[in-house]
Amino acid sequence: MFEEANPPDIEESVVQDAVKACFPHILKPRIKFHYHGTYNVYLIEEKYLFRFPSGILPIDEQQRLVRREASLLEKLRNHLTYSIPTPEFVNTRSNTPFMGYQMIPGVSLSRHYESTTVEQQQFLGKQVGGFLSQLHAIDRSDVGIGEDGSYRPEESRTEYRGVLTRVQDIVFPDLSKSEKDWTEALFNDFLDSEENFGFEPVLIHGDFDTSNILVNPATFTITGIIDFEECRVYDPAADFIFLSEGAEFLTSLLHSYTGKIDSRLGKRVLFRLGRQPFIYILWGVEHELDTMVTYGYATLRDFIANWKGYVSVARQCFKL
Repeated sequence: MFEEANPPDIEESVVQDAVKACFPHILKPRIKFHYHGTYNVYLIEEKYLFRFPSGILPIDEQQRLVRREASLLEKLRNHLTYSIPTPEFVNTRSNTPFMGYQMIPGVSLSRHYESTTVEQQQFLGKQVGGFLSQLHAIDRSDVGIGEDGSYRPEESRTEYRGVLTRVQDIVFPDLSKSEKDWTEALFNDFLDSEENFGFEPVLIHGDFDTSNILVNPATFTITGIIDFEECRVYDPAADFIFLSEGAEFLTSLLHSYTGKIDSRLGKRVLFRLGRQPFIYILWGVEHELDTMVTYGYATLRDFIANWKGYVSVARQCFKL
């Protein structure tokens, strides 16, 4: 994952000052950098995780991000039987906003998935399907997100037409003809079908992959779900992008999922997987993050090389 190799973009002294204010009884708190995505994440005293929004974001956006997620986690907890973070320390008013919470026991599934057996993959898929069933069933009015119904599926079409234009302007100069052809086919096949925009929006996690699923590595029982900053009312397909995990996991997930599985879900999952590299490239170019741009291009070329395999899994699981 790019985030695990991405260095922090805030000074450690800033982190130290914030942590000391939360733990005045500890003379010198043990602080260890964990990873940097939307947040700079630090492990404190081997017990707490402290999350500081990326310094790329304006201060008011950093404050809004922490405030929104802390409030959302409190509301989601009443609707989920799966453990999620419980912020104990929340600062949304300073120029260094943050939240801190005790670590949920377990380790990231991404670190162990490659060693799982077929039976373990099926067991994991069943549990993930259970979580998504609960999350997607939550009434948006219960958590204060998208209550006005302002998000409409057709907005995604306009959004991704704009993304394709940016990709053609910014990314295409560095692509071969075959890579350009693959990209245009990916976007145009998706955009040209009216059926791809007839889905029913639900409350999604929004950043749901094996890195944000915690498990007991001895039993592969899910111990918690983390990183809800992208949670919003959106296309449910965004939470099913597990083609890399294979057909056993994804089939089990779908069988245990009690929400609506529409006929175009698999097509949207494929598209959302394929467009992921462009998120890294465009964001990296915009913010002059060369390592992110490089990661995006490498991921794009890997996807293109292995695309038939992803399509095969999608066909098997979604009956395309």
